Order: sequence, then structure tokens, then C-alpha cells
Amino acid sequence: MHMSTGELKTHKRDTISLLEIVSMEGRYYMARFYLDGQGYVLTDTKDNPVMFTGASAAREHFTGTDEMIGMPDTGSETMKVPL
Repeated sequence: MHMSTGELKTHKRDTISLLEIVSMEGRYYMARFYLDGQGYVLTDTKDNPVMFTGASAAREHFTGTDEMIGMPDTGSETMKVPL
């Protein structure tokens, strides 16, 4: 499945359980993330996968949603974001 950046912003209350930075032919990277057990590829407004020039660029793109990545659904556990 896929989800655009705009649509992802509507899921502010949902937790991203896993963010994967996937290497595409060793030159570009795309982001795959999981909401409620369902995997999504980040897409642009034309429904094409968003391609990043490096893993750090992909990570920076998700900075605004850091609070969603790896947060426990309940409890007081600390956030873990391996990258």
C-alpha cells in the first residue's frame, strides 16, 4: 500500500511502529512505514514513491512526525528510533 505525505499528516494521533529506509539500486532511498500493522510506501501527490538522495534525507523528512515513530501505544516506555 502507499500513502502520500499529505495523508500521513492526517494520522498525527496514530503511532508509526516502524520506519524503514529502503535502498533503491544503492543510489536512492524510499521510506516504508507501518501504521496499525499495515505497511505503506511514502508517495508524492502524483502517487509516485518519494525518492531521497540519502538515508539522512529520508530521516529528516520524518522529523516532523518523530513523536509518531516508535512510540508505545500505551504505558510510559521511552521512545526508541533505531537508524
